Amino acid sequence: MAQVVGSNLSERVFGTNDNDDLFGLGGNDRLTGFAGDDLMAGGTGYDTADYSRLGRAVTLLPGGRVSKGGLGVDQMNSIERIVGTAGLNNSIDGASGSGSASFNVDLGAKRLTVNNVPFLGTLNFSVHNFVHVRGTPSADRITGSGKGNFLDGQGGNDTLTGSAGSDTIVGGSGIDLLNGADNFYRGFLEVDSLTGGSNNDGFIVGNRSGSYYRFNGSSDYALIRDFTRGDLIQLGAGETYQTRRDSFGFDLFVFRDGVADLVADVRTTSFVSLPSGPFRLASGQVLGGFYGA
Repeated sequence: MAQVVGSNLSERVFGTNDNDDLFGLGGNDRLTGFAGDDLMAGGTGYDTADYSRLGRAVTLLPGGRVSKGGLGVDQMNSIERIVGTAGLNNSIDGASGSGSASFNVDLGAKRLTVNNVPFLGTLNFSVHNFVHVRGTPSADRITGSGKGNFLDGQGGNDTLTGSAGSDTIVGGSGIDLLNGADNFYRGFLEVDSLTGGSNNDGFIVGNRSGSYYRFNGSSDYALIRDFTRGDLIQLGAGETYQTRRDSFGFDLFVFRDGVADLVADVRTTSFVSLPSGPFRLASGQVLGGFYGA
């Protein structure tokens, strides 16, 4: 085991392929570990745990632990920024957490907030090159990035937003709100997979600015995998929609200039009654399994 101690200046501290203790002390330090079970102790200042040269995807776990893809598990202390290797499926995984801790994650903004940490309260981190998130047993708010993200809410009543890219979103247990797109990208050239899980869930395919996925026919849409009675699909305001049953459930189309554009391929797990003919909803209006934004 090696022990590497920095100074009170901002510097870079390197470990070895053994089990190392890396101490930053003062300054804004960058601690770079390799194989082994390392302690990454930043000290004062704004400190970084840097895995950009590791060549393995890392997973950020509860309690400040980092799993290094078979190369060991590190323990972080007084670290404010975590950097994974670019281009790999680095992930944040709170599924094994306990108590009331929860996540606010925005991968596009590179932000992770952990709420209700015992004895510590709220902890904020900057997370770089992370692609996938599994939430906590509590209520989480998780937002993806421009990449194809996998977002899994796990327990609690979660709000999950994919943003750009073709995302896979799973609500888990709880009453979850799933949105494969967002107000800016609006589902352009995306095929987002949405699975609500148990309990009644909401699926967003539009907002008060109109429908998502209305750009390229069957080239972009939401694939809703487990729609059942009690679930709701939020539709865009001011749009005309129509449903068509198929062997798996139904397809949902938006009509613009007389052209039907696929918005959602909906797989049902129980019989769901559908509107007959074209329809639109006012804001807050509910019609069967549909809700007006």
